[in-house]
Amino acid sequence: MTTLTVTLAGIGAAVLLAGPAVEPAAGASAPGSVVASTGTRHTTSIRFLHFDQVRGYGTSTTVRGQVVATVRGSTGAVAGVRVRLYRKFNGTTQWHHLDTRSTTDSSFPHFRFTASSVRNATYRVAFAGNAELQPSRDSTYVGVHRNVSGRIEDRTGHFHGRVTPHYAHRRIVLQKRSCGTCSWHQVTTGHTAARGRYSFTVGAPRRGQWYWRVSTPATSSFIRSFSGVFTTRLR
Repeated sequence: MTTLTVTLAGIGAAVLLAGPAVEPAAGASAPGSVVASTGTRHTTSIRFLHFDQVRGYGTSTTVRGQVVATVRGSTGAVAGVRVRLYRKFNGTTQWHHLDTRSTTDSSFPHFRFTASSVRNATYRVAFAGNAELQPSRDSTYVGVHRNVSGRIEDRTGHFHGRVTPHYAHRRIVLQKRSCGTCSWHQVTTGHTAARGRYSFTVGAPRRGQWYWRVSTPATSSFIRSFSGVFTTRLR
């Protein structure tokens, strides 16, 4: 007698994100300091350091970067100046102040903010300037995916799980591929029940194995989101 068995092949949200580019650090910036006033306020800019711009709902987003100034032909990051973090959710126009921090007083001056990932959002970092330095600001984008749990039962092929947050009676897509490098294709669609629960029945090939996952479409609030990847085979 053949029995369908299930393997968890991988877990996570494989996503593509379209948004504003982030300029990574080109290496350790020259140590920065506030220079003596010469009557001229020097130009500054915000430079974002690398951070994860795709986050799961409920996790932390960490925004990292530097205030960079050019003084007497030398460019470096500025230590000990205060910067403010703002956030604007997709589909809205209002910026909300989240936090105020100072850049570190070290050989690699930088700022670091942490915020809860609740929706797709643009984050703005602003430096108000001072007697020696002009103000500057810049923005970066963080996409947030829903949490999609999943499980396939041995023998029955019952593929079920839950989508959070707030995904009751919404569209969900079952996808399959026939090999680890094959393209995904849509098998069927359905709708979640109360509290975001979903349920499908999947099969297995006579030889080899099939790969399965579910996905939810992108919205203004969340990027396209995926369950983990499961494989089925007969034995």
